Amino acid sequence: MLPILLFCFTPFICWGITGTSSERAAAAAVNPNYPVTPGDTYSISYSMEDITRTIQVIVDRNFLAQVPGFREFDVKDKTYYEFKAEVEDLFNSFYPGSVPVMTITNPGVFDILIKGEVQYSREAAAWSFERVSTLIDSVKTSYTSFRKIEIISRNGDSRFVDIYKSLRTGDMSQNPYVSFGDTIILYPYEKQISLEGEVRRPGTYQLTEEETLSDVITYQGGGFTSIAQKQEVQIKRPYNNSNNEGNTFYLNMEDPETNMELMDMDIVTIAQKTSYLPVVHFQGAIGTSTEGTSVSSKVNVTITEGERLSSVARKMENQFTKVSDLTRAYIVRSDGSNIPVNMEELLLSGRSSDDVILMDRDIIVVPFRQYFIYVTGSVMSPGAYPYIINKSWEYYISLAGGFNVDEHTGRKVKIYDVYGEKYKQKERILQPEDVVFAPRNHPMYWIGEYGTDVALIVSTLASSIVMYNFMANTDYNTPR
Repeated sequence: MLPILLFCFTPFICWGITGTSSERAAAAAVNPNYPVTPGDTYSISYSMEDITRTIQVIVDRNFLAQVPGFREFDVKDKTYYEFKAEVEDLFNSFYPGSVPVMTITNPGVFDILIKGEVQYSREAAAWSFERVSTLIDSVKTSYTSFRKIEIISRNGDSRFVDIYKSLRTGDMSQNPYVSFGDTIILYPYEKQISLEGEVRRPGTYQLTEEETLSDVITYQGGGFTSIAQKQEVQIKRPYNNSNNEGNTFYLNMEDPETNMELMDMDIVTIAQKTSYLPVVHFQGAIGTSTEGTSVSSKVNVTITEGERLSSVARKMENQFTKVSDLTRAYIVRSDGSNIPVNMEELLLSGRSSDDVILMDRDIIVVPFRQYFIYVTGSVMSPGAYPYIINKSWEYYISLAGGFNVDEHTGRKVKIYDVYGEKYKQKERILQPEDVVFAPRNHPMYWIGEYGTDVALIVSTLASSIVMYNFMANTDYNTPR
């Protein structure tokens, strides 16, 4: 449904008469076009012999107003100000100098029958400054047309109005005030379509039989936006009358001759030009802030020809978090080649050596940086321990329960970074994902581990030597 028509048409209540009696009287008194209406109450004040007198006048259903002591007025098709002038002239002619003043004290209220495509037919209370839109809002259905509303006057004359047109263009003749004796007939809408994408006023609109795709885009939609892809306007038809199967059409609306008749429930979509621009994919530690996580995300970013990595990286800067290892990022090209880039340095200094010109479908991979130090080898509890800046290797060894004294001696460790490069333990300021390795270097460990095997080997060798010597001596002393 047209969004503006889904809600109440006025800031007042939608069920019943607009405003209070005094508010309606004030509105009628200052408007020169207020029509005298059955049920109106007027007050006539005049002076005689220094006494102010007041007369009440009520207009009956036949548009007759009886002024007591004077005469009856036929007020059909007269405005309040015309009636006021006639009455005051009458009093001035009878009582010169009486200074008569006629005011409206209570505008008339009457019933309007509303029927047709409604929740239920009803008579709605109204007054002469009530517009059609305020009355139908309380009884409309999901299928009520706002483009075709019939108003039948008390004398049987019929006319059709288009409330959407009044709201869109300000033509209030299409949303008129109701009159005493009017009947309003609502009809089902003929077509209702959805307009999506790059138009100035996207929404759901009701159409008349005459309106086409071009009308919907220019009139209802307010025209294309500056980034609309006019060459491929999509019309999706959920079903058609012949086989109840859907269809999708694409039209080039840059051609002024191109047009199309739309059907009920059609969906018109205008894409962005940017939808067809080259795109690169950021993948890995994107938009992830939880330490220890390794759930990869993927974000697509459109680029223009010749755009560099630094430009796109700055667009994505708010997606990088402390677990994004920008120093180890790399670009994967469509041909499978890899280009390592230090995006951290690029963002901080703009160093041009890593500022690669991006190509369509490039994948920029940002690895995860795990904020742990891995302690392995001859310690009591090997594992990963939370990284704390400026803590030495001794701190992490102590977190791991200290050295295993049966396997390690000398407090010597080996330190490796995430790339596998080895560092001296006195020189390295530990970084996330460094590995602290305590080697098994205790002599007793090796003796205990391999002593039995060594003893067996030595014993076997000794036995072999003894046997060899015995055999040799026996052979030498044997008589020839």
